[in-house]
Amino acid sequence: MDKLKTNMNSDTLLNESDKLKILKLIKSENYEDVLKILDKVKTSHAGTSKTKDKRFVIREIVRNILDSGKDTVKKFYSAGKFFCEIENDNAKEIGISLIWRGYEFNPEKVKRILLKISDDPNWEVREYAGNAFADTLYYHNDFLSDLNEWSGHSSENVRRAVVFSALAYRDEKNFKKAFTLLSKLMKDRSVYVRKNLGPFILGSLFGGKFPEETSDFLKKSGKSKDPYVKWNVIMSFNNSFGKNHPDKALEVLSMFKDDNEIRVIRAMRSTLNFLGKHHPEAVDSFIRKNYAGKMR
Repeated sequence: MDKLKTNMNSDTLLNESDKLKILKLIKSENYEDVLKILDKVKTSHAGTSKTKDKRFVIREIVRNILDSGKDTVKKFYSAGKFFCEIENDNAKEIGISLIWRGYEFNPEKVKRILLKISDDPNWEVREYAGNAFADTLYYHNDFLSDLNEWSGHSSENVRRAVVFSALAYRDEKNFKKAFTLLSKLMKDRSVYVRKNLGPFILGSLFGGKFPEETSDFLKKSGKSKDPYVKWNVIMSFNNSFGKNHPDKALEVLSMFKDDNEIRVIRAMRSTLNFLGKHHPEAVDSFIRKNYAGKMR
């Protein structure tokens, strides 16, 4: 029993024998039997195999296709399509990690598959789809027009994947494109979209890498009258970005000191409480001066 518990807590459940079998199956492109091995080591976490085990399979399939040196884009498309069309979460996560690499072979079909998988019922499958959105955009600029359209999609799952696609632009040359894309979603009412936009993508990731530029974007966005835009702006500092740049955080938060919209007040309370744990003197001074009557 103790050995079993140890195995379940490991970051991999594939043993060396399993891995050798998988390598041979991949060389013969017997993906169906590869999937059978993975399915034997599913966990209860999301009904899929361990992340390290899936990455092993993805990495080796990619390696095998690249080593073939011929029709690689077509092979990525075919392999990805094979996995994505199976009603199996392991298969969909592997497939979505392959299909974007075959984008040039059949862009329209790849985009339809990306869209479908991004709206999958399994939250973990949707995580893989969000990463695939970003990878596709990074290598294929024409995909941006589809993302702009999908930013207004009826499914919050799809819109949340669009948020993640902005990671394709997380570099010195393109970060302004990310802000333009994300600005289309700042008014989104969905909690699922918002909690990934302001607090995570904008704050933790872009704020952490581009603090000056992100602060400028947030100041500009904070002038909006929309309460959901304001919520995203305020919550962008409810993380390591605010912790590492308290002066920038309090400067932006001061824009909302007289705002009485309940969503804004709740976001302000949450962010000030977070910042107060790390910078008590500065935050206490801010509250006494600007927000004393609203922290109850």
